[in-house]
Amino acid sequence: RQYTPVIPSFPFFLPIDNTSGLPKLQPLFITVDPDRDTPAAIKVYLKDFHPRFLGLTGTREEIHEATRSYRVYYSMGPQDDDNDYLVDHTIIMYLVDPKGNFVEYFGQNRTAEEIMGNIVNQMIKYSKNR
Repeated sequence: RQYTPVIPSFPFFLPIDNTSGLPKLQPLFITVDPDRDTPAAIKVYLKDFHPRFLGLTGTREEIHEATRSYRVYYSMGPQDDDNDYLVDHTIIMYLVDPKGNFVEYFGQNRTAEEIMGNIVNQMIKYSKNR
């Protein structure tokens, strides 16, 4: 079983392999822009973060349902003359336990060290309560 940090978009790398003796973390990225973020594009984007990073996309309806479930805001901006556009979205990371239950969320105001410390503490707590 693995812990899963669900990362819609996060600007730094977490040292997820430094959790010896604890369950492995499975980093997960879910796009909010399935039109541009094809599986191939997501794979290229995520290779810079971690080799185990799993990227997910889906239909607009599936993305909408996922964002509603996690209360993630997103909005497509207007297209320019080249049909390019910006996507405004919540920048947040969620920690989900091995059973799929929400555990914690982390915003941009937290450092990588704070986040990893919290994740490790949650993993220890979960392991003791099993």
